[in-house]
Amino acid sequence: MTRLRLLDATRHGALHLDRARGGARRRLVPLGRGEIAFAAADMPLCFAKDAQTGRFELVALLALAGENNLFTSPAGYHATYQPRAAGLGALRLDPAGADGLAVDEADASLGGAGDALFTDGSAARWQAELRAVVDDVVAGRALAEVYARRGLLRPLRITLTMVEGDGQVLDGLYVVADAALAELPDADIVAMHRADELAPAAILTASLAQVERLRQLHNARYPQQIATIGLAVAD
Repeated sequence: MTRLRLLDATRHGALHLDRARGGARRRLVPLGRGEIAFAAADMPLCFAKDAQTGRFELVALLALAGENNLFTSPAGYHATYQPRAAGLGALRLDPAGADGLAVDEADASLGGAGDALFTDGSAARWQAELRAVVDDVVAGRALAEVYARRGLLRPLRITLTMVEGDGQVLDGLYVVADAALAELPDADIVAMHRADELAPAAILTASLAQVERLRQLHNARYPQQIATIGLAVAD
């Protein structure tokens, strides 16, 4: 549950933002196009469809069974890279707030630890950083639109088999399908290469191997253990 308020130096002047706790209760977070190579070293990357607009968005998958971010715990942050949108999830751009910001007072990243929201009465550094993150996320969304327009995105089904024998299925995710990519005309492949759209697709596909990392993190935290994971891409 969020509790958004306009950023105010009087009300929020003593608050700090602990990036490591950002996105602690999120399974998916938006990812910027410029983050693909960094985030793929730790977590699966794919696409999700916005329920309001129907548009695809580039996202990082942070959990399997349950909504809690498996990379964030009271013991610290368990990855070499954190998606920037997760670290700044407590902040929103809003011209009516101090330095053009609003803040989610319920976000777990806010408190007495981390970096101060205000330095010498100003939060301008956060506004500039958040705007850069938003711009990169928009670029990631544009890349998703390119893949969708070329007919390359297919639903991904993740099937979890628990040690007790129960099963769970994660739906609603999409990936670039290798088979669909292979069917593109040569001219389209060349155009994608020149537009730097082929290399990201390969990295995104390779990142799905990090689902095993999520299984390990899940089993280290929860008593309900995941025995195996199956990935299936629809035709």
